[in-house]
Amino acid sequence: MQLVQVGYYRTIANENRIRMISLAAPRGRILDCNGVPLVVNRPAFSVSVVPADFRGDRPRARLAEALQISTEALGERLRKQTSLPLEPVVVNRDADLRLVSRIEERIEDVSGVMISTDPVREYPTAAWAGHLLGYTRAVGERDLNKRDKTGAPLRGDIGAAGLERWYDDLLRGVDGVGYRQINAYGQALGPMPEYPDIPPIPGDELRLTIDVRLQALADSLLRDYVAGTVVAIDVRTGAVVCLETRPGFDANHFVGGMTANEWDSLRSDSLHPLMTRATMGLYPPGSTLKLVTMAAALESGAMTTSQRLSPCTGGYRFGNRVFGCWKKGGHGSLDMFGAIEQSCDVYWYQAIQRFGLPVWAHHARTSGLGRPTGIQLPGELNGNVPDAPYLDRKYGKGKWSRGLLLNFSIGQGELLVTPLQLVQYFAAIANDGVGMRPQLLAAHRAEGGSWVTTKPEAAFQLPYKKVTIEAMQRACRLVVDGDHGTAIGIRDHQVRMAGKTGTAQNPHGNEHAWFVGYAPSEAPRVAVVALVENVGHGSEFAAPICLEIAKAYLAMDANGIAFNTRLSPESN
Repeated sequence: MQLVQVGYYRTIANENRIRMISLAAPRGRILDCNGVPLVVNRPAFSVSVVPADFRGDRPRARLAEALQISTEALGERLRKQTSLPLEPVVVNRDADLRLVSRIEERIEDVSGVMISTDPVREYPTAAWAGHLLGYTRAVGERDLNKRDKTGAPLRGDIGAAGLERWYDDLLRGVDGVGYRQINAYGQALGPMPEYPDIPPIPGDELRLTIDVRLQALADSLLRDYVAGTVVAIDVRTGAVVCLETRPGFDANHFVGGMTANEWDSLRSDSLHPLMTRATMGLYPPGSTLKLVTMAAALESGAMTTSQRLSPCTGGYRFGNRVFGCWKKGGHGSLDMFGAIEQSCDVYWYQAIQRFGLPVWAHHARTSGLGRPTGIQLPGELNGNVPDAPYLDRKYGKGKWSRGLLLNFSIGQGELLVTPLQLVQYFAAIANDGVGMRPQLLAAHRAEGGSWVTTKPEAAFQLPYKKVTIEAMQRACRLVVDGDHGTAIGIRDHQVRMAGKTGTAQNPHGNEHAWFVGYAPSEAPRVAVVALVENVGHGSEFAAPICLEIAKAYLAMDANGIAFNTRLSPESN
């Protein structure tokens, strides 16, 4: 029978001594706009189990002992990961040498256990990597129906947050195949020359619009505050050159896998360190939204820029309630430019009544507020632009107070925006009405290939006449350069900024400080927003941050390394 059925018996024998394993493909590196590595790979030990060879209570107990976990916890790790009987399941990533040594000491008692060297992620810029770059996790039960670019079931790691998740298809390579000779214990003895490995294909390399130097600067400027965010975008292209959120977290802690207690502690933190405040934080924009009220007043024909309303005496009576102005002594009589320059609340309380809620809500929505910007980050939130149907649903049809309208005129009440939406809006004002889609990916390339660049993309056109946009630009300049501007403190003769301060009421503590603007005011190239939570006035806390970021960016731009010049396809 051995002679007649030699092929059959040879196949069985080979199946007993040859194990086909997956060779993990390195994920693509992520670089900043100048080619500085932000995410790289490093070799690390992985401990895996081949289910077909890992049978019996003794191997399970011995491996659990080596891993210093319970047999139940080991069983849970095996259960959560998808695998064929002969496909290794990783039970410990980024294992240290001490753990590998413990397993090697027990190797005869743990049949079916394999130790391999695989590439794992490393985040050199740990201070801000988590929100922007994200992190990876092991493929598990939730990924049963997902496939890689070859159509095969996913293996290894998958992007779990940030850019790692958004661009997982690009960053993920194609795993190779290795052939290993095994002994009776299911332990790999080494490669087989007669069966050469099929090497893995690395994932694409990504080059971002982010400048690591601006990120480091933003991180240092926010360091003295508990929570906040800074975003800077190129008004001409939409390139996001800086996106910083505080508090942050170190993405390297996810590489080897977190314990349940560590994960619960991170998720339950009252400061919400996992939340990307730039795209997921919803805040009342405060006085920064007076520009929307101004545009609605002009575009509806209800008012002109020279129009003066009842003088501000520090408050405005509406019905049986007095709505206060931030300046207790009042601003006196102002025209529209003065009302933006000095951020008078009373002027805008009166203005919004001249055209009403439907007109105001329409202009807020067509300005890109209350909807995602389309940035390449998962989890971006809509925000909320309240209108009559919304208020009817919340309070009952017609049962809401008309005084809510006054709150909306100065960016308070149920109005909620993300910092990214706000800076996109001001960038559109600076860009003569064209709002660009925020972009994080400058280019990508496969191994050995050429860079494929991302083209700038217009997101919306502000529905304003040219004269309206010019009036808004003048008003923004007066906020910084006017004799009574609320941001006069950041007047700088080298870099002239334009923008708007905001101090938003917060039911959970002190006011949030806002500033959003652009520079240079006469020929805008960069728009910046800063939000600092629970500190007070935007002019004092947020505006100086924006000035420093704008100055740094323009200095780099002057040296020819701006987004639109540093992305030549063959660079780096």
